[in-house]
Amino acid sequence: MLKYFVSEEERKASHSTCYFEFQQGYYHDKCWLPDSLSISDTLWDRFNLSELFGHVIGEFDYYGITVVTKAQWNDIVKISQDTHSSWHKIITEAIPWADRCFKGHKVFTILGI
Repeated sequence: MLKYFVSEEERKASHSTCYFEFQQGYYHDKCWLPDSLSISDTLWDRFNLSELFGHVIGEFDYYGITVVTKAQWNDIVKISQDTHSSWHKIITEAIPWADRCFKGHKVFTILGI
């Protein structure tokens, strides 16, 4: 069971769309895909994840679409491990999902709130 992220099934059961959705590959004009991973905007803001992602991806868009390459993800993982214990716990939880994603895709996409 995940502590920070939720599956699409769990997100749907929450009856909320106040989540950042991590989608495998490039965005294809559809949200809330079955293999997406999501994190609530409350947790995102509480742990200031915009600072982490924005440090690596200058064009990170809180409200829009942000593409994350494997190299950028690796930098995010490294920074999270080196600096901020909360970031480390959250990013570590997403690593298995990202690893599966990068086996079939060159990127993943974060859909902002």
